[in-house]
Amino acid sequence: MENIVTNETVIRIVNRLNQLGNLSDDANCLSRFYGTTAHKVSGDLLISWMETAGLVVTKDGIGNIKGILQSKNKKAKHFVMGSHYDTVFNAGNYDGPLGILLGIEVVKRILKENIQLPFHLNVIAFADEEGARFNTAYLGSSVLVKEFDKTWLERTDDDGVSLNDVINENKGDIDDIFNAFIPKKDWLGYFEAHIEQGPILCKENLPVCLVSSIAAQTRINIEWFGECGHAGTYPMDLRNDALCAAAEFVLEVEKIGREQKTNLVATVGKLNLEPNVSNVIPGRVNHSLDLRSPDDLFLVAITKKLKRKLLEIARRRLLKYKWSIMQANPSVLCDSNLKQALGRSIISSGVNQLIEIPSGAGHDAVMISKVAPVSMLFIRCKAGISHNPLEYVAPHDIAEALKVCDNFINEIIILENKKSNKHE
Repeated sequence: MENIVTNETVIRIVNRLNQLGNLSDDANCLSRFYGTTAHKVSGDLLISWMETAGLVVTKDGIGNIKGILQSKNKKAKHFVMGSHYDTVFNAGNYDGPLGILLGIEVVKRILKENIQLPFHLNVIAFADEEGARFNTAYLGSSVLVKEFDKTWLERTDDDGVSLNDVINENKGDIDDIFNAFIPKKDWLGYFEAHIEQGPILCKENLPVCLVSSIAAQTRINIEWFGECGHAGTYPMDLRNDALCAAAEFVLEVEKIGREQKTNLVATVGKLNLEPNVSNVIPGRVNHSLDLRSPDDLFLVAITKKLKRKLLEIARRRLLKYKWSIMQANPSVLCDSNLKQALGRSIISSGVNQLIEIPSGAGHDAVMISKVAPVSMLFIRCKAGISHNPLEYVAPHDIAEALKVCDNFINEIIILENKKSNKHE
């Protein structure tokens, strides 16, 4: 496979990133939550680009867009390149879509050069990885590996709309969700190219690097139930203020996070309170808790420690509470064989230094690792900024990343052909 990336190709990728970045459900920022109008339109656009590239495209019941370039060997295994096309609120253009668009360009190159594949190459745009609407991280990839939890259908967004209703409104197929998986025996591997979302590549002045692992993550939803009262008449020492309890707990989260900063990040990023008016004592608060660590056992211990703290606050302040673990995923190691192949691909593309770093952010590779070996490439983003409209990847780094992707798929082709020759 020729390792040439033209300016025309890079410009096309950047233009497509900008097109997707203009598809938002909020007029003031990029916000493309699962199942919204902008989400559907962006999916339709990805379908058109995949079909134009020469992929056979389908859309499953949850909204994953699956393009396949089939091997002549019908019994061949599946190698998947993928990322997601949903966003957080007030997002940047590159988180997720860049990996999908790089996959599309790899396919175009393979077809142009008439390369025969010893495996089925899939480019998949996952419908929901962020979990911003229903607190369902890896929703799309869970379907691909038969890990979708039926109880998720009952989850509701902030407006009380259920996931089940959204799927039906978008003409999705609930039954297909439980059948649209690739069987474990048919997987060859998974590869995801993604912006780093951190500053290390900028510090090292490198365009790309290997990912060694992905941190364990636990997502928890917490509710505090106090008692509403008049802000002007209820004595301070008789109040059961749900917001004050939540505030005390949030500060404890920050304290523990700072004490354990080499092994933990802890975040409360979402909070809602009722009745949310200036002259009434808050009677109910609902907030998130996001805990991440490279050490699985440590994360379990910290989670228990924070729950004990929550119990202590609730008892002292005479409040009731609800602690709901929404998702808990163990840490993931990237496959050593795929990592070696990806390392060779980085060096052969002309990058003068090979480094590998762990990912504190979650990725669809977490879910795919349940059935297949996974690998990831990090791409430099300006100042390490992500989940922010200032998110940016320079065209030069996009070109370097595409070179590596091309080289990597070529490496996998060579390895699989060697295996076939040994068996003949």
